[in-house]
Amino acid sequence: MSLATAHDAPIHSNLFGRAHEVVADIHQGGATTLAVAVLVGGMALFLSASVWRSLQGDHRPAGSAVTILQSTGLAAVFVALAYQVMAGGWLTGADPAVLGWFTEHRSDWVTGPAIAVTDAGGPAGTIIAAVAIGAVLSRRARSPIPALILIGTVGAAALASTVTKSVVGRTRPPIVSQVLLETDHSFPSGHATGAMVSFTMAAVMFGYGLPPTRRALLLILAAVVTVVVSVTRLYLGEHWLSDVIGGMFLGGLAAVIGGALYTSWMDRARVRWATSQEEVTPHSDRTNPTTMGRAA
Repeated sequence: MSLATAHDAPIHSNLFGRAHEVVADIHQGGATTLAVAVLVGGMALFLSASVWRSLQGDHRPAGSAVTILQSTGLAAVFVALAYQVMAGGWLTGADPAVLGWFTEHRSDWVTGPAIAVTDAGGPAGTIIAAVAIGAVLSRRARSPIPALILIGTVGAAALASTVTKSVVGRTRPPIVSQVLLETDHSFPSGHATGAMVSFTMAAVMFGYGLPPTRRALLLILAAVVTVVVSVTRLYLGEHWLSDVIGGMFLGGLAAVIGGALYTSWMDRARVRWATSQEEVTPHSDRTNPTTMGRAA
């Protein structure tokens, strides 16, 4: 081998390695840009559909279309965020700083209540709450369907969370940062998912038939409770910020679908009840609520 050839070899190797790095950076930057675009577009789609639903009021001629748009938007946001978590994208850049802030600002008088809240918002607490709320709703509706819809929706969200954890495979925050030791995968937060789907579903189901203002207050209350449960996971060092955000999106997606199923069933039940009343009224005025208790 000549001296010139030996001298040129490392230069060519360095140039090739540098070119490979540039191509990799461009590829990663393009994937990140696409993920961000999908996330922003999905959120815009969800918000637009939500505004459309609020403008409809009690009239639901396009309820199915709105549900599809909302679900598509939330699914797109969740998938884009999951991809960023897997790729270590810049959307997860705030995770270490948020974890560090909560770790540095712990105090004994907050840690105890935080543990109590996070325990109540865990899998066992979510299941108990879903069964209890479902029992109340089914008794009020005189049908097991409301309980089945609620429990099925919460269960489906929990299953989706478990599967996603395995697919993404994200590690938990460092053990030294955790108050309660957790060693399974981190994304998305099961607590945030369960709180979002269970409390949002409860708000939708209890709010059916109420004035819009009361329905909005119930949804706001559900959101506040979900945020409190999610913050305890950050405070205790059990999850990264993007974990709880992803859990909220996944729980919201499940709640949109489950809420649409419940609303559709209730609408059909009201139609059936009204039809049966019209059929019974001609045969006996005693069954007519407008004449019961007084002379016809």
